[in-house]
Amino acid sequence: MAQPQPAYRPVVQQTADRGRSADQLAREQAMTEAAETLLNIEQAIRRADRARRSVPSGGAEHNLHVALAAAVTDLEAARKRLFESAYFGGDQQRIL
Repeated sequence: MAQPQPAYRPVVQQTADRGRSADQLAREQAMTEAAETLLNIEQAIRRADRARRSVPSGGAEHNLHVALAAAVTDLEAARKRLFESAYFGGDQQRIL
């Protein structure tokens, strides 16, 4: 006889910390999302670079090699923009 499944309950439950406002908690959540996005971009850069190195630069795959090299360059630029905007944003001058 099948037993009923217990209701889903998150392992970590978010609770409002004392001493931190709702704005601070929202900012922390946004920064967490930005950090996770940066991690995903880093992984994409490594994967695209690994693929670029595995494709010969001459022959039939030349266009693929060039496209992967361009993808690495574009991803690195996106990573730099996001990092600077997330961590050096606001009234501070961005590093170019």
